[in-house]
Amino acid sequence: MKRRFPMVCTALAALALPLTATATNTVLSGVFNGAEQSVAALPGTCTGAPALKYQRVNNVQVTASGGYVVADAYNFNGADVTALIYSGNFNPNAPQNNLLTPDGVDIAEFVNLNSGTNYVVVVQHWCQNEEGAWAITFSGPGGVNSGVTVAPPDFTEGVFENDDPTTASDCGESQYQVAGPVQVERTGTYFYSDMSINYEVDMCLQVYSAPFNAGNPNANRVGNPMDDFGAVELQAGQNYYLVAQPLNDPQPGEYFYVFAPPAPFRITHAMAGGWFDPPTSGQGFVMDVFDNVNQMFVAWFTYDLERPAASADAMIGDPGHRWLTAQGPFDGDTGELLIYWTSGGVFDSANPAPAPAVQDGTLTVEFFDCLSGQVTYDLGSVNVSGQLPIQRLANDAAELCENLISGPGQPGPL
Repeated sequence: MKRRFPMVCTALAALALPLTATATNTVLSGVFNGAEQSVAALPGTCTGAPALKYQRVNNVQVTASGGYVVADAYNFNGADVTALIYSGNFNPNAPQNNLLTPDGVDIAEFVNLNSGTNYVVVVQHWCQNEEGAWAITFSGPGGVNSGVTVAPPDFTEGVFENDDPTTASDCGESQYQVAGPVQVERTGTYFYSDMSINYEVDMCLQVYSAPFNAGNPNANRVGNPMDDFGAVELQAGQNYYLVAQPLNDPQPGEYFYVFAPPAPFRITHAMAGGWFDPPTSGQGFVMDVFDNVNQMFVAWFTYDLERPAASADAMIGDPGHRWLTAQGPFDGDTGELLIYWTSGGVFDSANPAPAPAVQDGTLTVEFFDCLSGQVTYDLGSVNVSGQLPIQRLANDAAELCENLISGPGQPGPL
């Protein structure tokens, strides 16, 4: 649930606090996968909301004392969150204790931080729980060290100078700076957010598929100019040129923006169903996925390593049939499962009952997208390992899969 843009403009105008020296910009980023703990709405989070998921980042330190602007970089693009900064322990039962940001960091807040002090940053959903990445930026006199700190790419920050070259583009008639060639790791939607909220420069970004021509600034442009936030479709392996300008008029000063990748593929319950490798048709996997506990179950219908002797017989089916099961947790696009086999049973009978299942190897299930993936297996008792490409046996759940994992508002972690 996103807040309306006019509210953001008002908040950013109030936070136009130019720093006395070139700022250091740092990003903290993570992912909500739905398995997090919940707590009643914390200060600054949607009033009257039910219990909401949260994440806690401990041992956060700044490298220099002073004032920092802290902002939600994915306010319009991803999981809408509120961040809270604590100078000591965070107690979910007493969330006002040690709190340095009494109103939370909804869009952006200014806070004084001291080097050598351990802070706790708590990130909670705003109004409703939703899976997805989050990113919180810190701009101030020093960097921020934590277990989830990400260094922004060099091209996302800089300083506009009065003697920079100028162009008249759809961003305005002002100076510009070009970064490139830049290549992205994955094909998909990339999300832009202008984080220059503690500076005087309102910047605009344009992306080009060829070197920028200031005399023809519309040539080779990919997508539309992006002001406060926006998105653009990019291809992996393609060279791009990113052109930053002050919006409308020339203006010297610092700029900083976030350029977020598309969300990586992640497993959902839409991956349940039959999967197989066409060259070995007649064998395959039936999978079930339990989103609420991040667990997978796999039944592997296959055969013995060698064909049974001609004299071998089976009353039902083929004597070479083998049925293995595997289960375990998944994270993102990959499940790490343990393989089990059972023996001693008789068809539709508890007498004799099957022996307890025996764990015998591992199965890694990795999905590339909604239609394909790969299974890596290691059967310990027979020292057999390998990989199998897999694809859906039927595509009836492919549309559901796409709806669950893609679409606007789904950037990945930085």
